[in-house]
Amino acid sequence: MEEDRFGVPSSNIHAAEKWIKRTKNAEFTCYVPTKSEVLHLNSDKLVKILIDWMCKSPTEIIPSKSQISEVKNLLLQREDVHQLSGIITMCNHYISGD
Repeated sequence: MEEDRFGVPSSNIHAAEKWIKRTKNAEFTCYVPTKSEVLHLNSDKLVKILIDWMCKSPTEIIPSKSQISEVKNLLLQREDVHQLSGIITMCNHYISGD
């Protein structure tokens, strides 16, 4: 379900995958987390995924401020929210454009 990945269409993810393969650029990632992953994934693994999505995505899947706002709201619902203060701060900076 496309909205499960914060509304990023699967066609955009596939285009990002093709671009990465074509350019052989290993510094980029084409993984967009699901809402369920943001709510339940191990915090260390999740932080890496979110940083990669925010900082290492090809144009086709760069998250919008509203998508990261939604991510932040989900992070705030987690039981381990105190362990996620760094990534929540990063989300705040992303949203505000700092």
